[in-house]
Amino acid sequence: MNPIVIRVQNDAAFGPAAPVGAPCGEPIAQTRTAGHQALTPQGTSAGVWECSPGRFRRQVPQAEFSYFISGEGSFTPEGGTPVSFGAGDAIYFAANTQGVWHVRKTVRKAYLLMP
Repeated sequence: MNPIVIRVQNDAAFGPAAPVGAPCGEPIAQTRTAGHQALTPQGTSAGVWECSPGRFRRQVPQAEFSYFISGEGSFTPEGGTPVSFGAGDAIYFAANTQGVWHVRKTVRKAYLLMP
């Protein structure tokens, strides 16, 4: 199998912005993606995700590895303490991780979703 390159050269590569599915107040964060690729028939996929400032519940059931290209914020897992992140950080979410995102500066991340 050949390597798959996901290239986002400019903002035109992103789809239209849409409000998050489970906001936790104002402002309501807007998200958009670019380069989303299905990688395996079992459901592994990857791409680039961007989100404007706001607070919202995580709604991704799959395990996820993310590398933050820009921005900053925190994630508070259910019953846990906030985990801060910023540009240059990587984070792993086990499948079915629940909690609240708090994006303080617009975030752009590369992600890998795994079933």
